[in-house]
Amino acid sequence: MLPPPFADYFLTGSLLTIVLPIALLISLATWYVIAVRRVPSDTSASSATLPPPEVVEAAGPEAVADVTPADPPADGQR
Repeated sequence: MLPPPFADYFLTGSLLTIVLPIALLISLATWYVIAVRRVPSDTSASSATLPPPEVVEAAGPEAVADVTPADPPADGQR
């Protein structure tokens, strides 16, 4: 089997080994910066935490009593 014509020599292979990952890293960093710039500045950060106790107390006992658990998945899998 013949080697690819652009990687006939050890130096070429070693340079490709270092240049390709660096080029990939630079391209991913550039993409990330561009993607972050496209997010609107008024977008709020989401939070998966529960509300503080003051918010739950302000809702009143009837709001807490009306909470029902979620239904199981429709297909029966967990």
